[in-house]
Amino acid sequence: MSNLSELLPTGGGQNAVNFVASGTLASGQAVALKTDGTVAAISAQVSSDSVFESAQILYLSSTFDSANNKVVIFYADYGNSQYGTAIVGTVSGTAISFGTAVVFNSASHNSISSTFDNNANKNIVVYNDGGASNNGKAIVGTVSGTSISFGSEGTFNAASTTNIGSAFDSTANKVVVAFRDDGNSDYGTAVVGTVSGTSISFGSEAVFETNQTSLHSLAYDPDENKTVLNYRHDGASGHGKSRVGTVSGTSISFGSAVTFNAASTTSWISSVYDTTNNKIVVGYTDGGNSSLITGIVGTVSSTSISFGTSQIIGAGILGSTSLSFDSGNNKVNFFYYYQASPYSGNIVAATVSGTSISFATPFVVQSTQISGAGDMTSVYDSNAGRVVAAYRHIANSQYGTANVIDFDGNPSSNFIGITAEAISNTATGAVNVYGGINTAQTGLTIASDYYVQADGSLAAGATSIPYDIAGSTYVQSFSVASQDANPYNLTFNNDGTKMFVVGVTGDNVYEYALSTGFDVSTASYTQAFSVASQETNPYGLVFNADGTKMFICGVSAQNVNEYALSTGFNVSTASFTRLFSVSSQDTAPTGLAFNAAGTKMFVLGSTGKDVNEYALSTGFNVSTASYTQNFSVSAQETSPTGMVFNPTGTQMFVIGPGADTVFLYTLSAGFDVSTASYSGTSFSVNAQEVTPRGIAFSAEGTKMYIVGSSGDDVNEYSTTQTTFVTTVKAGQAVSATTINMKDLT
Repeated sequence: MSNLSELLPTGGGQNAVNFVASGTLASGQAVALKTDGTVAAISAQVSSDSVFESAQILYLSSTFDSANNKVVIFYADYGNSQYGTAIVGTVSGTAISFGTAVVFNSASHNSISSTFDNNANKNIVVYNDGGASNNGKAIVGTVSGTSISFGSEGTFNAASTTNIGSAFDSTANKVVVAFRDDGNSDYGTAVVGTVSGTSISFGSEAVFETNQTSLHSLAYDPDENKTVLNYRHDGASGHGKSRVGTVSGTSISFGSAVTFNAASTTSWISSVYDTTNNKIVVGYTDGGNSSLITGIVGTVSSTSISFGTSQIIGAGILGSTSLSFDSGNNKVNFFYYYQASPYSGNIVAATVSGTSISFATPFVVQSTQISGAGDMTSVYDSNAGRVVAAYRHIANSQYGTANVIDFDGNPSSNFIGITAEAISNTATGAVNVYGGINTAQTGLTIASDYYVQADGSLAAGATSIPYDIAGSTYVQSFSVASQDANPYNLTFNNDGTKMFVVGVTGDNVYEYALSTGFDVSTASYTQAFSVASQETNPYGLVFNADGTKMFICGVSAQNVNEYALSTGFNVSTASFTRLFSVSSQDTAPTGLAFNAAGTKMFVLGSTGKDVNEYALSTGFNVSTASYTQNFSVSAQETSPTGMVFNPTGTQMFVIGPGADTVFLYTLSAGFDVSTASYSGTSFSVNAQEVTPRGIAFSAEGTKMYIVGSSGDDVNEYSTTQTTFVTTVKAGQAVSATTINMKDLT
């Protein structure tokens, strides 16, 4: 090809162009153009090796710190007397870089587990302390930038402890730890931990199996509010067992044991919760089937769990595995050690359907020998949309090594088309190239970029679209710390000359005057109104259209409280009138909204992680409310606290401290949550606020505001940045009035 017109057909559409294949290609396969001019299938991409510890390591565990968008790896550093060590990784594209390793315990270790507390935004690591008779210990880690610091240790078992597993119960805000208590006949035991600041304390131990257990793996089911414990029952021929745990206060109780593998379960057990399908997935090696790596799907109901049919990854695939859930692709990823030459590290995406699981084709992460059985870990970075796999790389001096896996591939810059036929490796075959030459444009400048607007027209610049969070940019902030140290939500009057913030420290609604509408830099505090008589933990705040009614919801009384204002948007004139209980739908209501007429009310709950919809027979009269339906946001945000709609109710925005991100949902029918679906559009506010609570927009939707309890301020963003469908480039002029355009979609 000598020019664009050879590649693309006149008038647009598609053209079949011959390319040489790099690798075997199937018909209908998306392909990318390589630098050598060949085409290759767009597939998962694996980064080059990143060594995070230049010494032998063992007993790996990892977390994703969603408050800071970091991956944290914990391990025993054999180059430093087996000390317990942590290191923070930052994923950028398909690469990961690491900060400086930090020792969290100066003793040897042979069991380490970790979990992330998304309520306190802390990393919890549990381990046996070789310097204290292998007692079970825990410590709280706080990430800052590319480093991590630790608080004081807490002891959960004052005896020899092994085979430790952990998970975080995001409803009870507790850490659950399971282990083998060597000081009590090797019994399977569990304990509940509470994080406070940089410390952790534990309740009393609960024995779940009066026999020897090992290989404990825990996964939390947020839909059933249960912690599922999976383990090897050594006292029952090594069978794989599961129990459903219920946390109450600082204790945990378990239902009866359910067998997921009625044979010896060897090497390792790993488990994860699939938030899309609401299922527990367990990965294990089946000693009754040649130690093949196997997956099985569990469904939690009350205090029990039932399992579907197990499925092996493939014939001859044996070893140990570490599971992670990819919420971007709705897949469970099995990172495993292939226990046969060349003893490589591999990963495979699994799809859950009902109670069944199926596996895609595995591919190689590390082609040379790694080690398994606890010396490997994987975690999903939801910010980058990548899986991070870490392991002991035996072929490289047993160094600690990590790779980033991108299951989506990277077609954006080099996508060329779709194969029109099957093409063998190095053979030539046809690829359907989409795009074309457009001769109907005038007045364009050669080589300049033009923007395709939502209506299909071309423009030299981008048209701003209200409520476009994807194009948001931070503008400024305003501190409310002098009024409340824990602000939870906010709203404005119609012209933005008044701002209202509700806080749980003072249990007040705070009113501010803005000399320039919706410009928080011009805000000044004026007065407050106490809601403590009705709610001691007020979270949600909203007014009716003329400001003559104010509504508060909170997690203490679990009510929506209605107040009348004799002067619109003047909180000093407010008086309590009536309430409506939402406790039957959610015990932790955190956000509140109405449609314009007040005939529909929406309550966001962090217990159910959903938006509950109510019908009001009389507009803005909560005593006439009745529950109708709900919509779950748990796949995106595990601790939702703020919610707002656009004026037509066709867009809903949700935020919370779990992901530190605004998520956009579209509704095909305005203010009908049964028609809601996640749009795939989000915006992280982590750079300004790591504990975001509430969200609001200006009247036109051109500004967005986030309030949070980390900075105790209101952050203002512009939402009108370069929004367009795609970009085209003007090419070589054919005449004074015609151009070539290359479609970059």
